[in-house]
Parts: sequence; structure tokens; C-alpha cells
Amino acid sequence: MKIHPCLFLLLLGSKAVLAQSQTGQSWLDGEYLTGDWQGKRTELKESGVTVFGYYNAIAAANVSGGVESDSSYAGDLFVGMHVDLEKILGWDDTVLNLSAIDRHGRSIDSAVGGRYSVMQLVGGQNAFLYEVNLEKKFLDETLSIKLGRLSATDDFVGSPYYSYSLNNAVNGQIRAVLFDGVMTSYPFPVWGGRVKYQPNEEFYVTVGAYQLSDDIFDRNDQGVDLRIDGEDGVSIFTQVGWSPQIAEKPANFFVGANNAFYDMEKFNSTGTTNHFLRLYAHGDYQVYQESPGSEEGLVVFATFAYTRQEDVAIIPIQSTVGLNYQGLFPGREKDRTLLYTTFGKFSGDFSREEVAAGRGATDYEMVVELGHRFELTQFAYIQPDLQYIIHPGGTGDIDNALVAGVQFGVTF
Repeated sequence: MKIHPCLFLLLLGSKAVLAQSQTGQSWLDGEYLTGDWQGKRTELKESGVTVFGYYNAIAAANVSGGVESDSSYAGDLFVGMHVDLEKILGWDDTVLNLSAIDRHGRSIDSAVGGRYSVMQLVGGQNAFLYEVNLEKKFLDETLSIKLGRLSATDDFVGSPYYSYSLNNAVNGQIRAVLFDGVMTSYPFPVWGGRVKYQPNEEFYVTVGAYQLSDDIFDRNDQGVDLRIDGEDGVSIFTQVGWSPQIAEKPANFFVGANNAFYDMEKFNSTGTTNHFLRLYAHGDYQVYQESPGSEEGLVVFATFAYTRQEDVAIIPIQSTVGLNYQGLFPGREKDRTLLYTTFGKFSGDFSREEVAAGRGATDYEMVVELGHRFELTQFAYIQPDLQYIIHPGGTGDIDNALVAGVQFGVTF
């Protein structure tokens, strides 16, 4: 009998409660749903093996507008380990990363009719072997190199603030950078590597190269298709980041570029191009701080993605502006309250192709999202959420949609 991941986690949690009560420790004050395994987790970490596991899920319903009413559930199970090869084999500053993913459920995207997914956990609904890579640090840990099976979203175009969104317009990465099949993404691993140089806490520069192929997003490959074909392309990312203190409050900025060398078909044409360039940027700043040095307060962030190649880019211009407040309500210092707005402009060439195919002309799509994440414990959260999709699909033929949802997750 197959056990659903949610039930499996509940069983693990129940076992952990009994184990922790026997040692007199408080389970609710711990970091993990399954506790410390009566000290075995700590022993493993001290010996060089750090195990991890996360389960996140979304239940959502299209309650108004869109194409039709619908509701659904989707989940994502992510497990793995980091193996310290210095402790185990004596290889200085070297870590082996191994992980696997199981995605299940479906989205209500077809009922909403938008281009951006309202349930960011949907995409590649299957079990995957994900990370199999080595990371080694040099020069007093200021330089690190990672090689093997991985994806660009592990190291590029991301911010912790994106993870609070249920809409994939910005969750994980700035979505426009991924739309055109030239950025590799979780949960689909490819061959690749990246080099990161970080001489201090404020500055870094990262360069990465990743395999591109026609079937990199084929969920049936399950991460075990290790082929490199002659017609495969390469996606090269360059990103520079700066994290200063401005008026004694933290800020983070990064700018980057993706150069993809890959044969891409042009919209509404028989022509192709073998080079694609996308530029992107992010900035965030804690504009209000409840007390000096406190994480509690209001952070404002903004993103921008642009390419001039409208003949191959679905959304050449995208921008998100977000507000993220930690500890808005008294007694809830770890909670997060968010208000995010994303604007995506469809390319004229893509619109003409849609018209030629008998569909409506596309212009723009906007997403407004309001949510509050309750941090129930160190290992569990729940986040009620509302999304308002303006101009779904960009045609103006679909009514604006209101999506109500809830995301929850545990670290086990």
C-alpha cells in the first residue's frame, strides 16, 4: 500500500513526540518535526552527514472570474543530505550534495487562464533524482566551485523573499527569465557547474554554465537521463551581488545576465536564432526597523527582467514590487505579512503568433498577492493567501480571477 507523504510525515512526527518525551526534551521547541532521533541526527551531523527533508503543499480554489471554478491540491517533498568529505575522506572543504524530489497533485491554472501559475509547487509532477554534485572551497573559503547534476535556480535569480509567494511569477526565481526554456530549474537537474567568489560578506560574483536540451523539462526522465547530445546548448549566467548596510539597515542588490547559446525558433516565423540574452536585477531594503539591529520590520523589494529579443521571448519585460513585514502583529515576531505585485508584458511577436493560431492577441498580465505566514513552530508554518489575477493570459477575453489558497510546510 502506498502511503501519501502527508500521512508519512504525520507518522514520523508522532514517533518523534514519543521519542522526545522519553528524553525530557520539548518537541515543539525543536527544529524538526521528527526531532533529533534520540541524538542520532546530531551524531550523524558530527560525523559529516547532514540530512534534510521538507514538505510543502498548496490547496487553492478559483473562486471568481477566470475560465471556470476549480479547486485542487499539490505537494512537494524534498529530501537529501550534505556529506562533509573532509570529515569522512579527508578532502579539505569538500561537500557532496545528494537530493531527491517527489511532486504530486495538480494546479488550477487552466481554470484561471493566466500565464503565471497560481500554485508554484506544480511543474514536473513526478519523482526525481535531483542533486548529485560536489562543491569545493578554496582560498580560505572565499572561492567555491560546484559541479555535477544541479540547476541554475540553485544559485541564480533568487531571493529569500520570493519564497513567500504562492504564485510562480516570482517564487523560486523571476519567472520571465525561465519562460523561454533557457534557464534550468528545480526539480529538473542538468549537467552544469558554477564558480562563486565572495571575498567578504558584502560582495560576491557568480558564474555558472548549464546544459540546455529539448527535453530538459520532461518529467518522465525523472532526473536520470544523463546524456549530453551534440545538439545540446549551454546557458551561461553571470551575477554580481552587493549586501551593504544603509543607515544601519540591511540591503541586498544583484544584477545578472543569462546568455543562452541554443537553437530557438522565432515566433510567427520559420527563422531561428542561436543566441539569447536576458538581463535581470533585484534590490531589497529594510525601510523600517522596529528596534536597532532587529529583523522585525518592513522590507521593500523590486525586480526587473528585460530582453530586447521579442521574436523569441514570451514576456520580454517583467517587474515585481513587494512588501514583506516580519512581526507585524504583537506576539507574532516570526510571522511574515506580504503584499506582492507583478507586471508582465507579452511580446508583440508572440502576440501575432497567438492571433495567427486563432487565439486572442496578448498584451499584459498582472498578479496581486496578499498573504500572511504563521510560523507555528521552528519546523512548521501555514500561510493563508489571496491572489488577484488581472488580464489572465493577456488577452482581455478572460475575466479577472480571484484565487484563495493556503500553503503549509514542515521541516522534518
